[in-house]
Amino acid sequence: MFEKRHRITLLFNANKAYDRQVVEGVGEYLQASQSEWDIFIKEDFRTRLENIKDWLGDGVIADYDDPVIEQLLTDVDVPIVGVGGSYHSPEHYPPVHYIATDNHALVESAFLHLKEKGVHRFAFYGLPASSGKRWAVEREHAFCQLVAQEKYRGVVYQGLETAPENWQHAQNRLADWLQTLPPQTGIIAVTDARARHVLQVCEHLHIPVPEKLCVIGIDNEELTRYLSRVALSSVAQGTRQMGYQAAKLLHRLLDNESLPLQRLLVPRFAW
Repeated sequence: MFEKRHRITLLFNANKAYDRQVVEGVGEYLQASQSEWDIFIKEDFRTRLENIKDWLGDGVIADYDDPVIEQLLTDVDVPIVGVGGSYHSPEHYPPVHYIATDNHALVESAFLHLKEKGVHRFAFYGLPASSGKRWAVEREHAFCQLVAQEKYRGVVYQGLETAPENWQHAQNRLADWLQTLPPQTGIIAVTDARARHVLQVCEHLHIPVPEKLCVIGIDNEELTRYLSRVALSSVAQGTRQMGYQAAKLLHRLLDNESLPLQRLLVPRFAW
């Protein structure tokens, strides 16, 4: 008798560094466990979402930070493991087995890093609610909670979503905000990309970093970090570990193991 080969669908945008690293973690588990899986991943899967339920195979690991994917997988009758950001309110988690990056721990690591550098004034550069990025909302919430607990005054600027047509306007508004911050303010950016925006504006305004303003990002996205003359500190997510744990959990579900709803927080990985 041959062991059944499972067809597994990965719903991620393989053009994005975060998604690729999660998928790499799935691959690491596949090699470590020698599982009999046939993996299906399509970079442009979004063009075929209308037929998604027809080609999911025996199990799915999916990006649950994408509300469209979450909605489309509602009532799907195959084992699903979602991967995405953590939530401070338990009721915000989707009703599937879930592997989460710990948004609070990511922001806390950035906050503590700045404190160790002697920073006592803090600011957060996030994303507007209109972006639909729920993880950005969670990171902003974590920042506000941390500065309140430590009795600091925290300043939040969500800024604008950037696109080629509004890039200069968005950078000008960011410049206006940065010039309101007192010296020796530590800025936590919601992503490395947003941190790079800050560094670019500081360069144009001749604001020395880190002498006058300190900047730290989240994601440790290597390409983004190199697109600036000033070295960028960043907190890395445990993305490969997220993918590994998601695949490990899916394997248990495929083996018909009876499990209560699983929610696993993966801490930040490294600087």
